[in-house]
Amino acid sequence: MTMTMVGAQEREAFAIERLLDGQGGWRSLVREMVALWPEEAPLEIGFALVSAAAAIEANFAPGSPAREAALHGYRLAALLSMDVHAMGLLGMSHARAGDLETYWEIDPFFARL
Repeated sequence: MTMTMVGAQEREAFAIERLLDGQGGWRSLVREMVALWPEEAPLEIGFALVSAAAAIEANFAPGSPAREAALHGYRLAALLSMDVHAMGLLGMSHARAGDLETYWEIDPFFARL
């Protein structure tokens, strides 16, 4: 198994844990992931969120309260991808997840979530 695969599995497991926290752990999830993996491509964070959400859907029956956690994961991934796209439109560096912190000074949604 490559380091990249191990890293991806680690990010997905981290996202699953936070999404299923039940105490609003999903709110700081993107900030925490950026802080933990600042050198990764930002869409690697988004990929981990989508993978985590899909895993939650696959393991919990429709109607389960845990299914809401999957929705949070999908929403966070979509919002994160919008930030990365906006960074590109503004000509900002967006190759590293850590670059998001500079963007969040302009658009503090994730900083406030």
